Amino acid sequence: MSKYIIIKRIPDRYNETILGFCLLISFLLIILCSNGNTVSAVSSPRFDLQEIINENHTWYQTYGNSDAHLMNTYSDILNVNYFSDGKILNTTFWLGSGFNSSYYSNQLSRNVSYGVLIDADSNPRTGYKGANYDFYVEFTNKKLSTYLYKLSSTGGYRLIESNNFTDRFGDPDGFLDSISLNLDLSSINYPSEYNLLFYSAESLDENEVRQFTSWVNVPPPVLQLATNPSNISIREGDSLTFPARIKSTTGYSYDVINITAPNNDREGHQLASGYNSSEMNVNIIRDNPPLFRIDIPRGTPLGIYSIPMIVTIRETSDAVITKPISLESSGGKIDQEFEISKDYPTEGYLTKPIKLMVNVIAPMTLSDHFMDFWGVYGSFISIVFGGSIGALATIFYDKRKKRSAM
Repeated sequence: MSKYIIIKRIPDRYNETILGFCLLISFLLIILCSNGNTVSAVSSPRFDLQEIINENHTWYQTYGNSDAHLMNTYSDILNVNYFSDGKILNTTFWLGSGFNSSYYSNQLSRNVSYGVLIDADSNPRTGYKGANYDFYVEFTNKKLSTYLYKLSSTGGYRLIESNNFTDRFGDPDGFLDSISLNLDLSSINYPSEYNLLFYSAESLDENEVRQFTSWVNVPPPVLQLATNPSNISIREGDSLTFPARIKSTTGYSYDVINITAPNNDREGHQLASGYNSSEMNVNIIRDNPPLFRIDIPRGTPLGIYSIPMIVTIRETSDAVITKPISLESSGGKIDQEFEISKDYPTEGYLTKPIKLMVNVIAPMTLSDHFMDFWGVYGSFISIVFGGSIGALATIFYDKRKKRSAM
C-alpha cells in the first residue's frame, strides 16, 4: 500500500503576517533593551548613608597672611554625611556650632563657604591638583549662593552654573550646626567612579583659611576583617588570641585608629542560625594591627556567631587648594598669590561596620585530649620507644648469640 504525505501550502499572506509579527516583537525588544541601557548609563553609583569623621580640625592659611578673627566654630567640620541615589549627591556638614546674622552685621567683607572638591575621573593628574570640579555654597553679604566650577590642570577655571537665593539671614537664631549641599550629578556627566574632598572656608578682607577632610571614594569601600587563621573556631569553655587585618576594596589598611565591639552581655551577639546567644567575652587587646582575645564560657550554645564591630581607619591625602571664595568671576586663572608653594597634608577618618565570624564548637573529649597529646608528643614517644625496643632487641640477640657459642 502506498503512503502519501500531504503537504499543504501556506498562503503567502499568512507568512507575511507571521514575519511582520516577529519583526515587531524584535523591534520592541531592541527598544526595551536600549531604554534599559540608557537608564543604567545616565546615573552614577547609588550608595547608602556614609560618614567621614574629621578629627584633625586644622585650618590652613590659603590666602593672605593673617588669621585674626577667623577659624570660628561654624567653619570647624566635625563630620560629613553623604549619600546618593545615583542622580543627586546629598551632603551634610556637621559643624562645631551654628552662626547667625550678628556675625555679619558689621563685617560685610566676611565670607563663609562649605564645599566639595570632585575628582570625576579618579586621575590625580587631571584637573587642578586632582580636582575636576569645585561645588560649594557661599554665604556673603548676608546672601546665599551655590557655585559649580570646572577646574583645569593649567590653573584655569570656568563657572558651569550658579544659583542665587533671595533669602537673607533674617532669623536671629541663624542656621543650626549643619549645612546641606546637594549636587545634580548630571552637571558632571554622571561619573561611574569619583572621589570627594570636603572643605570649609572662611575669609575676612584679604585673608582666608580652610579646613579639609581627606578624599573619600565613590563607590564607598567595603571593610572586612581578615583573621589569622581565616576560620576562627573556639571550643566551648576555651579562649583564643589571634591577630587580624582590616581589608577594604582598595587594599589592606595599615592605619587602624579604633575598633569597638559589643559589651560583654547578650546585646549585639546573634547566632547565624537565629538562636539567642549566651555571654561571649570579646576583648580587643590591640587596635593596630588588630589583636583579639575571645573567651567562650561554659554553656555557650554551639554554632556560628556574627559579632558586629565598628572600625575607624585613618586616610591620608594631599588636600588641593582652589580659588579664593571671594572671587566672583565666571572664569579665569587662579591667583598666583593664592597658590602657596606647598600642598596641605590632611588626615581623614573613615568609620565602617565590620563583622567577626566565630564558630563555637564542642569541648574536647577524652579521645580529643589523647589525640592532641599524641600530636604533640607522639613523634618523641615513638622515637624513644622505638630506640628502647631496638636496644633491648640488641641485648637479647647478643645474649642468645653468646649462649649458642658456649
